Amino acid sequence: MRMLAAAIALTLSGLSHAITAEELINKNIESHGGLAALKAIENTTATGKMTFGGGDFSLDLALKVVQSRPANSRMEATFQGMTMVNAFDGKESWTISPFQGRLDPQRNSSDEAKMAKINADLEGQLVDYKTKGYQVEYLGMEDVDGTNAHKLRVKLNATDSRTFFLDPDFFLEIRTEDRFQMRGAEMVVKTDIGDYEKVNGWYMPFYSETQGQKISIDTIVANGKVDPTQFAFPTAPKK
Repeated sequence: MRMLAAAIALTLSGLSHAITAEELINKNIESHGGLAALKAIENTTATGKMTFGGGDFSLDLALKVVQSRPANSRMEATFQGMTMVNAFDGKESWTISPFQGRLDPQRNSSDEAKMAKINADLEGQLVDYKTKGYQVEYLGMEDVDGTNAHKLRVKLNATDSRTFFLDPDFFLEIRTEDRFQMRGAEMVVKTDIGDYEKVNGWYMPFYSETQGQKISIDTIVANGKVDPTQFAFPTAPKK
């Protein structure tokens, strides 16, 4: 009887074990391909298209996104010979917005630069989160379009957070939810993620959708030749 009671207690103990944030993060990293594979990637260049709208009306823009360590990024979206640029050089964020009639580069606000720095992190916010000064909290499970996903909230600073929704079987991201301050107001942005493919040993998403804006990636090249000057705010040519 004592042995039976001990066996039952052990079984109940295993059933009652709640998964922790650290365990989920480790499972997420391993499902992506392991930390060694990620650390071996110095830069990525993705090409594809960005689609706005849907149904009878949609607009496709040719897309190119370059990311490089430690925190550099440049996104180019081209349509009918005009190219929109959004870049971050590790310190400041800037844009060229020809579709809004702005052909000269413009520096972005401090709020926009703050988010650009977060998004420029090639590793993402879960990897080495303590070193980056973030706090992570496990919030249990939540339904995401029929999938009961694990929720991990990363507190980025005093006002901003990013919540990751992880598939319960593969522990890869299927959605993120950003809550951040922009010009004194809270913004909430949800992004659905999918179509993972392996790039240099690390699984990366080839599709994302954010509030009607869809990004479909055709190719991602890792550790290619990247011009470091493309991230910096353009200077006027010398006369």
